[in-house]
Amino acid sequence: MTTNTVNNMHTLKVQRVNHLTSNIMQLFLEPSSIFSYQAGDYLMLGLDQAETKPFSIANAPQDNGLLELHVRNLDQTEWMQRLFKVQAGDTLWADGPKPQMKLQHETDLNIYIAGGTGIAPIKALLEQRLKQGLSQPTKLYWGARRIEEFYIHDSLLTLAAQDTQLTYIPVLSENDPAWSGEKGFVHEVAIQQNPDLSQATVYLCGAWAMVQTAETDLINAGLPTLRYIH
Repeated sequence: MTTNTVNNMHTLKVQRVNHLTSNIMQLFLEPSSIFSYQAGDYLMLGLDQAETKPFSIANAPQDNGLLELHVRNLDQTEWMQRLFKVQAGDTLWADGPKPQMKLQHETDLNIYIAGGTGIAPIKALLEQRLKQGLSQPTKLYWGARRIEEFYIHDSLLTLAAQDTQLTYIPVLSENDPAWSGEKGFVHEVAIQQNPDLSQATVYLCGAWAMVQTAETDLINAGLPTLRYIH
């Protein structure tokens, strides 16, 4: 998905670039003007104003105004290759913010499920919830194919340590003898551990095929349709 609109465009100064795996990087960007957004929003990012692509904002609003993005290089396009070469001090463009997922009132059980870089808006939502304070059991499930794709594992351990109501469960889908944690498809593990979802709210972000499959399975486990946030 791309857009050629120049409405609501902001310039963003690259403050920091972290190459976390061979094809995933973390960007910290400073808007040149006020960029008011909510946890769960996304933006359209561009190397210029002519072509932009969607990326979820990976942090809740911060006092310093910085925006965090997680970028996976899947398609090896020229545009993505150029983006992966940006350095601190470079300028990027953004159209937004745009609504994607919105934090709901807590229910008896609150489950956050992410696949791959789908952790970005999920992390932002959890950061915002933690600022507000947790009053109900909350579980974060993050799925990846390979161990190295848990690229912010330590950060999520730190996040979970902020509140005893929050539990973090990483789930690996491919067999690896070095892995002793949960195995399988991440939403299936979530359902196995929480078989009755009738009083739950579930937030999910990942590949579209995962979102569709998970919706059917979660609703079959009793999740009310209106409490499936994706």
